[in-house]
Amino acid sequence: MSRPSSFHAHLVDRLGRMIVAGEIGQSGALPREDELVERFAVSRTVIREATKTLQALGLITTGPRVGSRVQPLSSWRLLDPQVMDWITEADMASSFERDLLELRSMIEPAAAAFAAERGSQAQIAAIGQTLDEMAAALSKGEHEAADLRFHEAILEAAGNILLVQLSPILRAVLKASFRLSMLDHERAQASVEIHRHVASAIATRKPERAREAMIALLMIARADMELGHSRAGTNPTTRNSEGALNASKSRAMGLTRA
Repeated sequence: MSRPSSFHAHLVDRLGRMIVAGEIGQSGALPREDELVERFAVSRTVIREATKTLQALGLITTGPRVGSRVQPLSSWRLLDPQVMDWITEADMASSFERDLLELRSMIEPAAAAFAAERGSQAQIAAIGQTLDEMAAALSKGEHEAADLRFHEAILEAAGNILLVQLSPILRAVLKASFRLSMLDHERAQASVEIHRHVASAIATRKPERAREAMIALLMIARADMELGHSRAGTNPTTRNSEGALNASKSRAMGLTRA
């Protein structure tokens, strides 16, 4: 992943990742402004602008005599693409997989059915093209990019203007979900066939079959996640959402370590 180029954007990215990973703010408070100036070799103005951005993202709050304090996970703008990137690249990422899959399962099966009913020939052709790109991918990264375009093409073909408006949010959710479920390039390529079932049902105008195929695809994604955690000796998908939220909150506040 490319890193931001400006001092402000770079510092926001650094601080955000460190907060999410529990590397700073473990006591609930960020280091003082002068400490941050010295640590990151930037001006006070850059520090202040970065903390304003982090405050807007919900990660911290600032106030007189209390400085900047890390907020609980529930206050973060979890669907912001940048925040989602930080979370899914940190140790706490596994806590989100149940919620991510549930959100996808609420939206994508219906979107696939709508695409079969309403998608134009050009839109359906675009879905088929992304499937070809997935099959031809030479790396995990190429496959992930094509897979993302596949799901976005289905949302576009669903013909629902609100889904189109939600595209940036859904893109963040999809990227996070892929990062957690795609274990390696070989396993990613093995998923092409189930994607083909979804595309075929849409192309042949069979809404219920498209819905069922998308549900099956999401079940495979869940299985891949569980396999990944069984290799690591954990299986957080068996925990309830509240437990996952509490675990993530504790990690973000620096109260626990995996």
